[in-house]
Amino acid sequence: MLHKLLSLALVAASLTAAPADPAYQVLVFSKTAGFRHDSIPAGIQAIRELGAANNFTVTATEDGGAFTGANLAGYKAVVFLNTTGDVLNDTQQAAFQSYVDSGGGYLGVHAAADTEYDWPYYEKLAGAWFKGHPAIQQATVRTENRAHPATAHLGPTWTRTDEWYNYRTNPRPSVRVLQSLDESSYTGGDMGDHPITWCHPQGQGRAFYTGLGHTIESYADPAFRNELLGGIRYAAGVAKADCRPETGYTALYNGSTSGWSQAGPGSFANADATLSSQGGMGLLWYSAKELGSYSLKLDWKLTGDSNSGVFVGFPASSDPQSAIDNGYEVQIDATDTPDRTTGAIYGFKAADQAARDAALNPPGEWNTYELLVEGERLQVFLNGVKINDFTNTDPRRSLRQGYVGIQNHSASDQAAFRNIRIKELSGGGTVTVEGESYTSSSGVQVATHPPASGGKTLGYVDNGDWAGYTQVSTAGATRFSARISSGGAGGTIQVRSGSATGTLLGSVSVPSTGGWENFQNVSTTLTGSATGPLFLVFTGGSGNLFDVDTLTLESSTTGGTALSDKVHVFYYPWYGSPQVSGGWRHWPQGGHTPPDDIGADFYPVLGAYDSGDFAGTVAQHMKWIKQSGAGVLVLSWWGRGSYEDNLARGVMDAAAKEGLKVAWHLEPYSGRTAASTVDDIRYINQTYGSHPAFRNAFYVFESLRIADWSALSQVNQSNVVLAQTTDTTKIANFSGMYTYDAIAGATAPGWQQAADYARQRGLVWAPSVGPGYLDDRAVPGNTTPTLSRDNGATYDKEWSNALQTKPTWVSITSFNEWHEGSVIEPAAARTGYQSYEGAYGRTGVSAQTAYLDRTAYWVGQFAAAG
Repeated sequence: MLHKLLSLALVAASLTAAPADPAYQVLVFSKTAGFRHDSIPAGIQAIRELGAANNFTVTATEDGGAFTGANLAGYKAVVFLNTTGDVLNDTQQAAFQSYVDSGGGYLGVHAAADTEYDWPYYEKLAGAWFKGHPAIQQATVRTENRAHPATAHLGPTWTRTDEWYNYRTNPRPSVRVLQSLDESSYTGGDMGDHPITWCHPQGQGRAFYTGLGHTIESYADPAFRNELLGGIRYAAGVAKADCRPETGYTALYNGSTSGWSQAGPGSFANADATLSSQGGMGLLWYSAKELGSYSLKLDWKLTGDSNSGVFVGFPASSDPQSAIDNGYEVQIDATDTPDRTTGAIYGFKAADQAARDAALNPPGEWNTYELLVEGERLQVFLNGVKINDFTNTDPRRSLRQGYVGIQNHSASDQAAFRNIRIKELSGGGTVTVEGESYTSSSGVQVATHPPASGGKTLGYVDNGDWAGYTQVSTAGATRFSARISSGGAGGTIQVRSGSATGTLLGSVSVPSTGGWENFQNVSTTLTGSATGPLFLVFTGGSGNLFDVDTLTLESSTTGGTALSDKVHVFYYPWYGSPQVSGGWRHWPQGGHTPPDDIGADFYPVLGAYDSGDFAGTVAQHMKWIKQSGAGVLVLSWWGRGSYEDNLARGVMDAAAKEGLKVAWHLEPYSGRTAASTVDDIRYINQTYGSHPAFRNAFYVFESLRIADWSALSQVNQSNVVLAQTTDTTKIANFSGMYTYDAIAGATAPGWQQAADYARQRGLVWAPSVGPGYLDDRAVPGNTTPTLSRDNGATYDKEWSNALQTKPTWVSITSFNEWHEGSVIEPAAARTGYQSYEGAYGRTGVSAQTAYLDRTAYWVGQFAAAG
């Protein structure tokens, strides 16, 4: 009894916790043309009492004549209270459908599912039709959603007595299930997975149904009355909730903190499957797994003007400041500047204020976030509405891998969290974007459709229209799918690469779905091959053809080391051969005669290749770089129109196929100045910036040749520009430093001082490591120092030295600077040349890839070090 009294007290407290809603009106409809429940009068009285206490006025009727457009317009919600049979004629049905789809609310109670069997729209509205029921008995109700205003007051389970309906179909694929039945707790259930209460968007309106409410006693139960109140408030649109269907999520927290770690001061109390912040500033983070591409959902509540946040994309650390410095915070705060309030990417991008304010429940009520992370893109949904869309361009941070956590800000900031769950998306090989997120187009426009993801679609599609998506690469694409709707004739989507007239990869037919808000999926296998950005071309008859809600491109992926965008390798596309380029380039350096006699002390497995051999040599290079785990290659670039510039796009195409990015090594061509370097950076952005492999990072080789770099102020806000030095007095206007020298890494002179300086000022520190240095054949008679590889010990030493400085990035000298003998590209055992024999104990063919594989090891160590 004491437990029951305490439960009732908690329910009473929750009833008074919410701020007053603006006044509104509710219509309660209880007409029956079949079985009549004797609980209807008790239900009407209960709803009237709820209205009197919560600022809404109730009109009760059993007259279908109330269902006219003019009359319904005065109500925020219509309650079907234990209706049965055919209760509306065709005209009334049309008026009610228009009312809901135009923004009104529907709430069905119990036998509302035993209603209007000849009206297909009503089945969709209610969610499912009644099938049958066993005798009235006690059962266990599982609360699946404890953030919805109808169920937030309930515990994880609720034991009560009622009449438990079975339904003709399981509504879960089309609704957000709030409660379900444990069929093992009673007899007569026949559904297995047995939803009993749910909600969903309907047109521009809202629908809510509960199978509870058969008995007279139900309407005196405070817990059930609170469920009715929450359902009415949601249906009326005064309380917000994410009622989109939800499947495929795994709980990170739903009562158990296993796998979670506290960083910094304070903590979270764990009770009633709810985490409540205490003290701070600290961070509770899910340390059991680093995440890549995913949808993270969690329910949260603040009291008053409190402060908290959700962090994503940060490295493992016991210091909460690391998440701030290296990750991104999705803010939770009722009042602050726009870029620091709820929905903002803290300090980086404010939320869409209008969308946020319309979707937000006030302090004291629960809200739901979805944080959708795909590559470097972070989308924020609040109660089912997209309020922010952010893309990371900071090379010091990455959303591609990292941990997630929740903040306990301070003792005066009270935040609570429930039901933290994750859906991991296919890593790397699957990209899903909103149809309306096109970056170029012809003819199409954004259309508003509340049932769509984010409430919008790509719409107004006519024959010949098209849309381009520079953020989606077609490299390796194997399958295309889209969520579409059509109130027109339908048509065809052509999937193309590079442009609206580019390579055709495949096409898929789009049928008429019977309405612009009736969505279904279409898909097709892609058979063409290309590497450019995605373009969709739309064909069909006359008039508006169809809408596109979301689209997904699947690409082939292979296993292996996870790519790190914090490990960069210097790449030289300056080699040539007679077969491809009409003559030898670079291989003859030092007076040698290729192909057998080259200007290098090691000999490549691929022989004296041509950097313009994209299908053979360059494709293999990209596979090897991918094998090493380095996610970025830094392309040696010698100015506009140079040999290397002319090959850059082909290299980028090959890189994109393997998921690699291309940054830029700005070499000291004749006449280079600070001003010309600024022009070069602008040229590279304009020429290659839309390519999916593009990375806006620029390494300036021999930067000390120029004293005044103030011109960089014109480009350093939107690009990362690094100086080659550890002299911190020589980096004004640069974004950071790198070293390049493959010999210096063995002793790391000045590295720690440079690292500390960079860290304190938020600059990039990218020390360079190499396996050794030997240029005797390329520079005969050379007296400059060399550095032995020592069977791999040198490479390990340089990597160890670099990681001790806690770098932002690590740069590798080099993948293929063969003249200097600093290569990690596979080398063959060949008479007259050195080889990798014995490196890390390897011999024969295995030795050829020794340095690639050792790089992968160090990439893993770098990631683990955070």
